[in-house]
Amino acid sequence: MAASIRKRQSLPPPGTGPQTLGDFTADIPGGTPGPQHIALLHALIFVGSMTLPAAWLLRSDEIAPASPEARDLAALLSAEERQRQGSYKRAEARHQFLLSRGLLRRVLGKISGQAPEQLRFERLPSGKPLLADFPELHFSLSHSGQWIGLAVSCEAPIGIDIEQPTKPRDFLRIAHHYFHPQECALLESPPLELMPMHFYRLWTMKEAFFKARGTGISEGLGRINLAGFHLGRGPAFDADLPDTAAWNFYYAMHRLPDTTQLHLALAGTDPALGELTRESIHRGID
Repeated sequence: MAASIRKRQSLPPPGTGPQTLGDFTADIPGGTPGPQHIALLHALIFVGSMTLPAAWLLRSDEIAPASPEARDLAALLSAEERQRQGSYKRAEARHQFLLSRGLLRRVLGKISGQAPEQLRFERLPSGKPLLADFPELHFSLSHSGQWIGLAVSCEAPIGIDIEQPTKPRDFLRIAHHYFHPQECALLESPPLELMPMHFYRLWTMKEAFFKARGTGISEGLGRINLAGFHLGRGPAFDADLPDTAAWNFYYAMHRLPDTTQLHLALAGTDPALGELTRESIHRGID
């Protein structure tokens, strides 16, 4: 049975909104619900311990490669996933792939009520992956350094990007090549000690935005201007960039014990993204 999930928006008052399966499936072609619609009904009207949208963070060294936990995750992979895992030359990359797919299958299995090993994934023509039997569940994965990030929404496509800085970067050179002019001006404004934080906030939010769109950054990082986000201002988009209404963002910087930081950004048209808190960011694989 699906985990009890609730959307972050306030539930409708009694007597309004979907109260029965018949109410929920009124707009389903033919009016006949499938198993995925029943699972989504649980996700939409039951109040429980999990709230969507949400994100999960996992460090790749939290589960050792030869541990029982790693073997349990390996048993969840499909034949195609095992083949993809084996294509990586480095053992660290193979292990991180295992953990990312295991995290994805465990979380989506819990939400959908399906056995993690039975979940089937497909790809849209754009290359964006989806859950074949539950396309209403939207998800996104990201990797950086030792970290893996996962975001899930039952409302709309979602994107996640994480960045764990591990080496110096020429922020201004990169920004002048990819960013909006107002964002470049922000990076160059004093105090310059804030330049790394501004850079990674802008970079992760842009990456999350284009991942949620399913287009990738080839659409043009400079076509969205997030220079005022830290001041409470919304994004500005190029006039010719399609489908820019009602976008919401979440950003946080997590300080790590080794004195570095993990930058996390989520983007999507799920209106509840604007209400996320750090309590919505889960640690670990379960």
